[in-house]
Amino acid sequence: MSFAETFCSEHPEVEIHVLLTRLPTFPTLWAHRVGFHFHVIPCSVPPPFFSFKIIRFLLEYAGAFLKAFLLLFHLKPALVVGFGSYSSVPGVLGAALFRIPILLHEQNASVGRANQFLSLWADQIAVSFPDTGGKLSRRKTFWSGFPLRSDVYTDVGSTWHEKVNENTFTALVFGGSQGARRLNQVFLEALNGFASEERTRFAVIHIVGHDGLDQVRASYQALGVVAEVFDFSDRIFDYYQRADLVIARSGAGTIFELAAFGCAAILIPYPYAYGHQRVNARYLAQRDAALVVDEEKLSASLLRDAIRGLWRDHKRRVQLGENIRLLAKLNANHILTETAWKLMCERN
Repeated sequence: MSFAETFCSEHPEVEIHVLLTRLPTFPTLWAHRVGFHFHVIPCSVPPPFFSFKIIRFLLEYAGAFLKAFLLLFHLKPALVVGFGSYSSVPGVLGAALFRIPILLHEQNASVGRANQFLSLWADQIAVSFPDTGGKLSRRKTFWSGFPLRSDVYTDVGSTWHEKVNENTFTALVFGGSQGARRLNQVFLEALNGFASEERTRFAVIHIVGHDGLDQVRASYQALGVVAEVFDFSDRIFDYYQRADLVIARSGAGTIFELAAFGCAAILIPYPYAYGHQRVNARYLAQRDAALVVDEEKLSASLLRDAIRGLWRDHKRRVQLGENIRLLAKLNANHILTETAWKLMCERN
């Protein structure tokens, strides 16, 4: 969505169509505002291969291919851009069939299976991490960075490392769209392990996800901790600037937002979804750009000790922030747009 918005602003004469498997609320509102065209071709998540559900999925997937091919035949686009996952395969393969230029973007530190497969037909392949692992053609691949929302550019300040409040230590906690419940629970248990005097020094901004909002608020009240608790918030960039420490999962979007703001972070990779988050987190850990705790080893006492260590060591937090900031590439949208426009022009 960020890339499409930038492309539209730099080339308003281009008509943009977005192909999705479902239409969440936020793109609906966004599309109404900017007038993009959305096309929904439903397709469920692939089940385990040894399951009767695989037959239903394959039939549904075949239908998705047919609908995607018909849509491309009707639209005759000048370019198709794929951002990975199984849902991108029908559209990108359709582009290959109709000899439409293809630009792929890989968000994670290792190449996903869909992009690995589709790279055979791609004209250009952009990667978020400077040395993404996987067998990609060096001739086609380039480092674009991760496309962030346009409002990040106005929120990133030059005083990104000066976040320490002498009286209050602010923690920002969120688990993303998946895996929030486990993270919420362990963080509250870790906070309970601090002495009551220590807890008076804490301030927490906590985005809890889809459920448990009232329960989490009650828990903070019982602990005597000042907390702002939300199920969802669109002010995340403001919260990054206020936080002394971020505790979150390690999805690519989260990582590159942390990099843009130079945030010290404790990352707890979501262990499922083909393990992409583990690879992302390991990439940061090897470069001393974040503290990483695996889900299997996660406990309230371990998380409490990690938080306490970074709370007391300001220099360590600054170092983590400086190291993760090396990944930031705030012109990623422009780089992708330039590449996309060049591919379109070469076709014509």
